[in-house]
This record gives sequence, structure tokens and C-alpha cells, in this order.
Amino acid sequence: MTEGTGLDAPITAVTVFQDGARVVRSGLVNVEPGLRPVVIGNLPAAVDPESVRIAARGRDLALLNVEVHRGYAADPLREETARLRSEVERCRDAVQALDDEDAAEQARLGFFGYLSEAAATALARAVSSGRAGHDDLSRMAGHLSDGTASALGRRREISARRRAAHRELEAAEQRLAAAEQRAGRSVPFVEVSAVLEASAATRAEVELSYHVSGASWRPLYDLGLTGERLAVAYLAEVTQQTGEDWPAVELVLSTTRRGLHKTLPELHPWYVSRATPVHQRMQAGGPEWRARSRAEDAAPAALAAAVGSSAESEVAPLAVEPGESGVGLLYRAPRPLAVPADGGPHKIMLARFELDAALDHLAVPVLAPEAYLRATVTNGSSLLLLPGPARVFHDTQFVGETFLETVAAGEEFELQLGVDDQIRVERELRRRSTSKAVIGGTRTIDIAFEITVENHRTNKVQVSVHDHIPVSADGEIKVRSRETSPNPAEHDDLGELTWELSLEGGQAATIRHRFTVEHPAQVTVAGL
Repeated sequence: MTEGTGLDAPITAVTVFQDGARVVRSGLVNVEPGLRPVVIGNLPAAVDPESVRIAARGRDLALLNVEVHRGYAADPLREETARLRSEVERCRDAVQALDDEDAAEQARLGFFGYLSEAAATALARAVSSGRAGHDDLSRMAGHLSDGTASALGRRREISARRRAAHRELEAAEQRLAAAEQRAGRSVPFVEVSAVLEASAATRAEVELSYHVSGASWRPLYDLGLTGERLAVAYLAEVTQQTGEDWPAVELVLSTTRRGLHKTLPELHPWYVSRATPVHQRMQAGGPEWRARSRAEDAAPAALAAAVGSSAESEVAPLAVEPGESGVGLLYRAPRPLAVPADGGPHKIMLARFELDAALDHLAVPVLAPEAYLRATVTNGSSLLLLPGPARVFHDTQFVGETFLETVAAGEEFELQLGVDDQIRVERELRRRSTSKAVIGGTRTIDIAFEITVENHRTNKVQVSVHDHIPVSADGEIKVRSRETSPNPAEHDDLGELTWELSLEGGQAATIRHRFTVEHPAQVTVAGL
């Protein structure tokens, strides 16, 4: 490794992608005329060496060389192991103390047993000779009985405390065993070294950035409907297990994904040939795999040195930025957020805004005998709404969850806002008959449905009712719509029927539709 001065460069900014994060560290160093090596160490093993960038700012200053090293350090668990070993010894001493206390009570019981036998013999003789009465005998028996009961009670108490102490000892021994097992391992780390050259004494600001895996974020939404206004709370949930805790610094969330390929994917010819025996494939593949592995191992260090002196540019919030595999949007969090490397979710509010919502109800009774409150909304904000789960509230009452697809600024979208039990929907089969046909003739299946929609609200509602009739995939099977009442607002080529109902409070409506399926008598129709 390169010898140099250790530079204290704490984390100053983090950009989280959906499949990783870019971490920025900054530090100051005094540089005398000449060459000045600096080292930034103790970086997590998740650092991608190819992503390392260093920028050095200062008067009369040049950045000459950058190197990335991987190393292994002793696990810093010795102090923890010593503490756990002391805890085990304390637990063992506590168990031994309870054993000693129990042995004392057991000896006390033995003494009471011996005393009872001796006292019984002596008192029996005293009573027979008239020197003692039966009252003396009862008092002695009561005293011995109380002492024995007290000793037995203390032994039960000691036994309960001893079981608890044993459990504590076993847990302490397990923690110590786990720590001792980890203590024997080496901890991988990454270290970045750079050489600065100054023509005059100066103070340099060094900025290091790198990409780490093990981090991600996803959008979350809280949707609150009040009247015909939809309040949208746009949140981000960040998780990371990169090996280093992120302090409360500037946090930027990016929609950019790195992609599976470091270059544009390109197809190669797809060959098939005669299968070769397994042992021949192993012999032919071994040297090639080893050579490829050596080449891949050598690539990161060379690339890090070649690109290590470039600097990253700052990007304004919600600006389009060229990403590592395309373009994406950046969302700058309104406040710093500390994110420890515990893998747990850490949430932050990105934005809050209100949108106008046009409300109606959607009923598809063939799938569910329910009416769903639906909001048609136009995204009047400047934000791209990314796919994510959303909690739905009516006023302050939680009514369920839904999912938002990608919605661009200015785009119209629909939201399912839960079931409205005051709109009742029922679909019934009213007719199903099959005509008789002679051999070689045509058979007709006649089917009719009736849909009833009831508005139990006091106000007027709009209900969009959807049903369908079959679509034939065979030229000899004919499907014909025979009756629809009222006429549907829409009837598409795939057989879907749509009725738009306007119901006053307490009003009901009935929809009837009938169709026939004609087919050759020798053909069995599937799908009905």
C-alpha cells in the first residue's frame, strides 16, 4: 500500500439509487511545496473500485495519481470479547453463589431432621416420667415444623433464582461463542490513496466519491381524500446495509439504475452442436476460466487509476442528469436524514401537495359484488410519481391500500379508493337454455343476465358498470348480442359492455343483457 498521511474525510452527501448509492466524503489538508501523498482509509468492502472519483481543489495544486487498494484488518472485537468473557464469569459466580446458598439450606434441613428425632426421643421420656406435658411436645413439634417449612420455601426460591441465573449464563456463553468465532476472521476494507503536488504552500479540499451496493429506496404515498380534493404525501423509504452508517447529511434520491451491463448489451451468434462428454468440457474450460479471472481481477485497479482524478458536478433538484445507464430524475430531500447500516426502513417526506379529484364508482359484478370508489386525477405537480404502494384515507379514516403506477407531470390517472358498501350491486343469471338440433344442424345457447345497482347514499352518485359477453375464437361458433337494456355507453370488439348510471339518493337501476352462442351440433363449446 502507498504510504501517506491519513485524511479525515467524513461523509458529506449521499445519493441513493434504486440499486446502490453514491457516497461523497470531503476533507481539508495542508500541502507544502512538492509531493504530498494522502490516504483515505476504512472504507467499506462494498465500494466499487471502478466508481472511485477524487477531486482536489486549491491554488497551485495538481492531482497526480489515484490508487484503490483492498485489504484485510483484524476484527476489532477483542475488547468486546473480553467484556463478554467477564460477563460469563460473573454469571457463573452468580450460579455458584446460589448453589452454595442452596447447600446451606439443605444442611439446615438435615439439622432439623436430626433435631426432630433427638427431641422426639427426649420428650417422649420426659412425658412418660411426668417432667413434661403434651403442650411442651406440641410447641416443640410446631417449632420444628415451622423451621422445616421455612427452609423448604427458601430452597424453592433459590431454585427459581438459580434457573433464571442458568438461562442468563447460557445466553452469555452463546454471545461469547459467537464473538470468539467472529474474532478469528479478518475484516475486508478499501483504502484510497492519492498524490498531490503543490508549487507553493496551500490548503487543499479533497472530495472523494464512490458507489456502494447494498442500498436502495422506494417511493411511498399517503393519499387523503376530503370532498373532491386529494392530498398527496410523497415519501421515500431508504434502506442500506453498505457497512458504514450515513450521518445526517444532504440526501438525494435518484431514479437512475445502473443496469445489468457495463456496456450496451450485444447479441452474439447462438450456436448448437453435438454434445461433448462432461470430462472433455471440464478440461477445455479450466484454463480459459483461470485466465479470464486473472484479467478481471487486474481491471479495477487500472481503471481506478485512469479515471480517479475526474470530479463530479453538482445537479439541481428535480433536474435530468445523465446516469450510469441512461437518464433519471433527482429528488433532493428537504432535510438531512441519518441512515444507519442496519437494513431497516428509514422514511422521509419528499413533498406534499393537493390535486382535484373527479369521483365516481366502478362496478364489475362478474368479478366482485362490490362498488369501488374511483378518483380520476390529473397530476398537477411538477413531480414524476414513481410506482409504489399507497395508503388511502377518507378524511382521517384509513380505508385500505392501493398501488400507484408511474405518473408523469400533467398526466391523468385513476385511483381505487376502497369499497363503498352503500352502493349495492348484484348480478344474476336469468336464462340459460339450449335448443335441440338434428344431426348436422346448429344448436343455440341462449343466456341472459340481470344486474341491479342500488344507491343507499343520500346524495347523487355516478356508477360505471362493466360486464361482458363471450368472444368467439372459432369461425363456426357465432356469438350474437340479442338484447341490452338500457343500451350500453360502450361495446368494444372484445365483448366488454359499459353502462354509465346516474343515481339519485335511494334510487336503483336494473341492467339486462342477453346473448346467444350458435355452434354446430357436433361441436362442444368450451368457456361457458
